[in-house]
Amino acid sequence: MATLTSSTRAIEPPREKRGTFSKSFNWTYFLQDNITGSRGLTIWVALLTVITLAVTVSQLGSAPRRAGIIVAVWAIAVVATILGELFTLHNPITRWLKENMFNSVSNTLITLLLALVVGQVMTQLWNWGYVNATFDPALTAPDVRSSGASWGVIWGARKLLLTGPLEPEYTWRVILTLVLLLALWAFTYIATRRAIKASVPVFSKIMNGLWLLAPIASYIFLAGLQKELPAATKTIDFGLFWIRFNPVVAIAGLTINMFTLVAGLLIVLATMAVLWFFRVIQLNPTAIVMWVLAWPVAYVLWRVIAQTGWFPSIDVDHWGGLLLTMIFAFFVNIISFPIGILLALGRRADVYGIPSWIVWPVAILSTGYLLMTSTPELWETSRNGIEKTLALWPVLIIISAYFFMRSFNGNVVKAFSILSIEIIRGVPLITLLFMAIIMAPFFTSEGVELDKFWAVIVGFSIFSSAYMAELVRGGLQAIPKGQYEASDSLGLNTLQKYRFIILPQALRILIPPLAGAVIGTFKSSSLVALVGLLDLVGVVRGIIANPDWLGLRSELYAFMFVLYFVVSSVVSAYSRRLEERVGLGSR
Repeated sequence: MATLTSSTRAIEPPREKRGTFSKSFNWTYFLQDNITGSRGLTIWVALLTVITLAVTVSQLGSAPRRAGIIVAVWAIAVVATILGELFTLHNPITRWLKENMFNSVSNTLITLLLALVVGQVMTQLWNWGYVNATFDPALTAPDVRSSGASWGVIWGARKLLLTGPLEPEYTWRVILTLVLLLALWAFTYIATRRAIKASVPVFSKIMNGLWLLAPIASYIFLAGLQKELPAATKTIDFGLFWIRFNPVVAIAGLTINMFTLVAGLLIVLATMAVLWFFRVIQLNPTAIVMWVLAWPVAYVLWRVIAQTGWFPSIDVDHWGGLLLTMIFAFFVNIISFPIGILLALGRRADVYGIPSWIVWPVAILSTGYLLMTSTPELWETSRNGIEKTLALWPVLIIISAYFFMRSFNGNVVKAFSILSIEIIRGVPLITLLFMAIIMAPFFTSEGVELDKFWAVIVGFSIFSSAYMAELVRGGLQAIPKGQYEASDSLGLNTLQKYRFIILPQALRILIPPLAGAVIGTFKSSSLVALVGLLDLVGVVRGIIANPDWLGLRSELYAFMFVLYFVVSSVVSAYSRRLEERVGLGSR
């Protein structure tokens, strides 16, 4: 072994000692790589040098102290990097500078140029935002403003920025909702600790149940409940308060009809299916009975809370500001996520379609019937050739049947999913929001008026679900084919395969794009201001129009910039942490 080591050392090339001049440096290669390699490179370096010198001389003349410090620091860093490169004496700082800032002549000049420009911009922002700024709300009028920012408008309009036109006496309910959500986040953080999960495993299940109840509690706090007192009531003493309550009316309801009963049953079944699919609840006999009985109990509690009058009803049109923006971001993401999963699965569904021997007879008979009933009347009233051509519209049924069979082979699920996604993605969001408001009366019964808020929620959710479906489809396509084959070999049916094998892996892959979708929805919610809702952007437009705050756009837009940036950064940081927890990106 000693002989082998000695021979190995004998054939190794002599290593260069630290602190000696690097013999690998070659001026010819350096100039060729950085300046003289091509005519375009030479022109680029010369032009960049002229621009950098011009900016440096200009800033040394206008702000010699700031520019001198920047140039001095840059020169010291360049000299230290050069010495470290020539004498192989790099420390962590010079090595990082060499790899990221000074790895070429162009990057060295760009570093100085950007440092000078950023320094000038930051100095002007500092002078405007702090040195010459005022923070007193009384100094925001046009005739008493300073040359800097008037940050007093943020404090003076804090109520409008946070809750919009909501009445001040309801502000405590907004604070209560915020406290509830923060408390749930804190307890969830505790429940997910490894020691807590091992010692108190039921804590996580309790937190899941509380999160399921959180949207209901938040709605009660923010929207309130309508207090309806029927004619026949009686007083019940609960010891702490007196309420007028009719238990028969509370259980049966005042306006229950067959449509309401069927709709409520479908909502219960759909909710159970979603929660079971994501393994939130188990569908054993005990769980099914408890879940079914929970709805009438919850309805009774709902009516009891309504009769107390603790949370009187609030018109949703009074929501505004940051509150409305957060509500839109939360509800749209919650609603669009399961719809997007269903559309993605439907787009990839390979189910047995409607056979052609059914499609073609139905299409031909429908076309013939409409040609005999609708076309003659339209043909007689036609005034030109275009209208006569439109009178033959039943022919489109046969054309549609041809494309339906040729493209989808009778697969209704796949056709509906693909057409829904492509049509919605091909329409701008603002157009869909206007359509939701205009079309809402056609989907409500006579005499029932749907609030603009709920119509916009539906339109926004439909738009977001189409993009969410494409994200989920990308995650499903990223799963190797072997995972599908392995699931089939285990004898799993389609539902079990997607529930236990495919979707968990796909959603794990989708953490980064899902975080981007959440951030995009939060920022896109500013478009609701164009349809008349007073979200944060709409409130800012109203504040700017106030005579006392006229012209204070920069301060309010800077506040919105910081707010959007902070929320987006928090979501992005949480997604990165979630990626680390699930091991995303590691092999």
